[in-house]
Amino acid sequence: MFNIIPSDNGGTNILEMKTLETCHHCGEEKEDCYHGFIAMTLPIPEAEALIEKWGGKEWWKNLERTDLTDNEMKELDGLATYDQLLSTVGRGVQCNGCAQKEAELYEKYYPSNK
Repeated sequence: MFNIIPSDNGGTNILEMKTLETCHHCGEEKEDCYHGFIAMTLPIPEAEALIEKWGGKEWWKNLERTDLTDNEMKELDGLATYDQLLSTVGRGVQCNGCAQKEAELYEKYYPSNK
C-alpha cells in the first residue's frame, strides 16, 4: 500500500510515495519496516514463565519423563513448539517498534552478559 504525501520542495509541490508494509509480528501497517531474517515469534513472557516453572534452561529434559499427566505433557509440547518458533528464522518484515521490543525481551530473558 502506498501513502501519498504532498511535500513542499522550495515552492514546487512534489508528491512523495511512502510504502506502508505489514509487520509480521504486530500485524500493523507501518513505514519503518526492516526486510531481512527475523524470528518466527518474539519472546512471549507467559511462555518464558512456563520455562522457568519447568527448570529454566534445562526445561526440555522433562520431555523424556514418564510420570507426567496428559496436561503436563501438553504444556511441555507447547513449550517445545514455542522453542522451535523462537529459534527459527526466515525472511520477513519487522517494524522498528517490534525490533525494539524484541531486543528488550531478549535482554530480559536471555541476557548477553551471562
